[in-house]
Amino acid sequence: MESQGKTLAVVGGGAAGLAAAIAAGDFAQKRGFSLDIAVYERDDRVGRSILATGNGRCNFSNACIDAERYRNGDFVAEALGALERLSAGHGSGEPGNDPVHGFFRSLGLVWREEADGRQYPLANKASAVLDVLRAGAAGRGVREVCDSDVAAIDPPRKPQAPFTLRMVNGVLKRADAVVIACGGRTLSALDAAGVPRTAAKPVLGPLSVCERDRVVTRELDNIRVRARVSLLRGDDPCPVAAEDGELMFRKYGLSGICIFDLSRFALPGDRVAVNFLGGRTSGEAAADLESRYGRLSQRFGRLTYGDLLRGLLLPRVAEAVVKSRFINPYNHVESGDLPALAELLTGFGLEVEGIADPGLCQVRRGGLAVDALDSRTLQVRDAAGLFAAGEALDVDGPCGGYNLHWAWASGLLAGACAAAGLADGDR
Repeated sequence: MESQGKTLAVVGGGAAGLAAAIAAGDFAQKRGFSLDIAVYERDDRVGRSILATGNGRCNFSNACIDAERYRNGDFVAEALGALERLSAGHGSGEPGNDPVHGFFRSLGLVWREEADGRQYPLANKASAVLDVLRAGAAGRGVREVCDSDVAAIDPPRKPQAPFTLRMVNGVLKRADAVVIACGGRTLSALDAAGVPRTAAKPVLGPLSVCERDRVVTRELDNIRVRARVSLLRGDDPCPVAAEDGELMFRKYGLSGICIFDLSRFALPGDRVAVNFLGGRTSGEAAADLESRYGRLSQRFGRLTYGDLLRGLLLPRVAEAVVKSRFINPYNHVESGDLPALAELLTGFGLEVEGIADPGLCQVRRGGLAVDALDSRTLQVRDAAGLFAAGEALDVDGPCGGYNLHWAWASGLLAGACAAAGLADGDR
């Protein structure tokens, strides 16, 4: 017998919110019960944030998601495992296939894989991802309620009573269950039933360096190099984090994907050490320079620093790096200078001042404390019917599709579990 109709409110019409709404609709259809699902979005349309990802191409996932690379990785691993079990139990997943990939495959999305496992829609436009999501939501009767800014969520006044959503314009909405799927400014305005949270701050963005080191970065503005970059703190020789990739010098400091990833850990006063020679140690680099010095000296005679580094580094980079240590690049280099030069090329240090431009950051760190939620369902502990997903939680990952993957996965888990709770009469 079909149960009485229930209502589910999803606060936030971004990646996690749309995934949650579709998952809830799928569950309700399979169980054959009536569920009214509304997505409340403060913007004038859902999915606007999705369209801006990946420079408009939407790096929506990664072929090799590693939970350890997320902030609060243990919680993420448990949630991803719960989603796999849930998908397999509902017959919607195939052994060995990621539930997020299965979800998008069921919506008709086709994608391709690029370097480092990054996955993009075959159409090469973020709109292709949003199109299949909106179609999937519409097919499950999900209502998009735009221009609806939720200011607060009041918990039920008594058992089995509904939640109350208070809109900024004073309108009140009721719901039997709520999935909070918003982050940043919107989340900070929510009561969220008193769940502890940390203030959001932007990460995955460019880094500014101290004024002293901007002498170099201004000189090299817009130049790109391949390098290994390490984040060092205090006197500890072990890096806080390290990445390989392309970095870009900017007037204010450093940019590029590898720098964005380091920004998740960087604190003012840390140092970014740039190894222009990839993974070589200073000792290995010194040996290479010694051999190079011998070969080039035989051909060209006495060598300047610029002569020795020609063909190894871009001339402007070589000149700026050498000059930063008060060495004239036109001075002749001697064999005894090579160990110091090797150290400079494998550990060129720049002092971090902070995030250069919050507007360029890809995610905001912070949100609801993960220990306040059940990782198997993403339901808030001691608040039956209240769930959270995506950027609403204090979870973030590196570049490469990690953050969108978490948004889809956590949305799918929260949406399905919210619907299951309503179907089973837990709310």
